[in-house]
Amino acid sequence: MTDLDDRLIPVFARQHWLVTADDVLAAGGTRQEAHDRLQRRTWERVDQRVYRLVGAPITWEQRLLAPILSAAPAARVVASHHSAAALHGIPGYGHGAPELTTPRPFNLRRAGMRVHSSNDLDRCTIVTRSGVPLTDIDRTLLDLGRYLSDGRLLRAIEWARRTGRTDWSRLISTLARHARRGRSGVQRLRRVIVANAHRGEITDSDFELLLLALLVEHGLPEPVVHQRVYDGGRFVAEVDLAYPDRMIAIEADGGVHLETDVRERDLPRQNDLVLLGWTVLRFTWKRFTTRPTQIVLEVRTASDAGALAA
Repeated sequence: MTDLDDRLIPVFARQHWLVTADDVLAAGGTRQEAHDRLQRRTWERVDQRVYRLVGAPITWEQRLLAPILSAAPAARVVASHHSAAALHGIPGYGHGAPELTTPRPFNLRRAGMRVHSSNDLDRCTIVTRSGVPLTDIDRTLLDLGRYLSDGRLLRAIEWARRTGRTDWSRLISTLARHARRGRSGVQRLRRVIVANAHRGEITDSDFELLLLALLVEHGLPEPVVHQRVYDGGRFVAEVDLAYPDRMIAIEADGGVHLETDVRERDLPRQNDLVLLGWTVLRFTWKRFTTRPTQIVLEVRTASDAGALAA
């Protein structure tokens, strides 16, 4: 065994017995030395610029990791969907065909693998499990919504909540970050949240983000969160969501707004906004859960009227 082999053993060990051409150079080796090992069949090429130590175990994690290492540093490819669910330990998911996600427009194709292209991979946290980079648990649950029934998705969420991996607020934030028209998984995750997260865990801020996600999911522009409104130098109000260019204020009236003192503060503030020319739309949790499409219609109508007035 040479000095180069000694230096590469820790790299092989932490990367499921794989090294890349860049790993060889970083360890002080050369491309010729890598080629020599391929010729002597002590290494074998398993992907572009990725080598496996011959005789080492062949594992599912190794098969997942090889294309991920091959893509670096040009793109950060990660395990996702069913493969990420298995790595996170979600019950019912095993070592099936590898499933990866690449940032768009990076192109990666591998036989026997399902590869997704995503333009919102930067909106989640990349974590590592068993030495493999993958989408965080919240993004993984959102992605699973593309394939699962409401019941199966809820069971996966409940497992993640019981084990302390996530909570409703984190899932709602993930939904808001990823919501857009046609985005797979968004509609199902929102439906499961709305049907199940009402057990004393929805805060006013959660409600605001769910309302934001609903609007964006249906093709409306993303509203500004907690827009501060002034009349000259006088502070008038901070509204939950707003389209300031069209002077539309949207208020998510959670349970706290039913309290008398809060309502007494809300009404003068709303009057001030109306007198300044703002359209104020208020939506309750009950309305959100029972008539979401009507909410979208009302906001769209107000937006169209604001465009005509502008």
